[in-house]
Amino acid sequence: MKKALLYSILLLSVISCIEQEEVIIPGELEGKWEKEFSTEEDSWEHIFEFKSNGTYESISIRNIPTEELQPGILDYSKGNYSKIDGKLVLSSISHFYAENYLIPPSEIGLLKEQLEWVIPDEVAEFSLEEDNTILVVTFLGCNDVLDPRARIANCAPPTPMAYKRVLE
Repeated sequence: MKKALLYSILLLSVISCIEQEEVIIPGELEGKWEKEFSTEEDSWEHIFEFKSNGTYESISIRNIPTEELQPGILDYSKGNYSKIDGKLVLSSISHFYAENYLIPPSEIGLLKEQLEWVIPDEVAEFSLEEDNTILVVTFLGCNDVLDPRARIANCAPPTPMAYKRVLE
């Protein structure tokens, strides 16, 4: 009995000494941020909205139609955000996408939820520039998961992306 009590106390002592990661909700990110993207075939805008309660939403919208591509919502994500060890961490991510990329829907509720794989946390370096009007985000690592729709891995090298704060 004494040995069990001694081991329990020892175990509790070890557990209490383990440092917890500092989790902070970065208030300076609160609000909407947007960036326009374009390729030879397509153009769209991506918007992050960080809320004061530690949740975020992310949406990609094609606004400019072409002969083959119609305007609409390409994808939508939501989850939690925090700052851990100085990095932005997006967690508990739910992702929804347009089943038909050529003719995406105009409402989020018409997107299909991605359930084929578990989405890992996204980790990014970030900085605020120009009086907190520009958010520079560099997502780190590579998830390298197979996208069942496109049959390709969604791995890209870390690239800084500058988002402009949306002033309302």
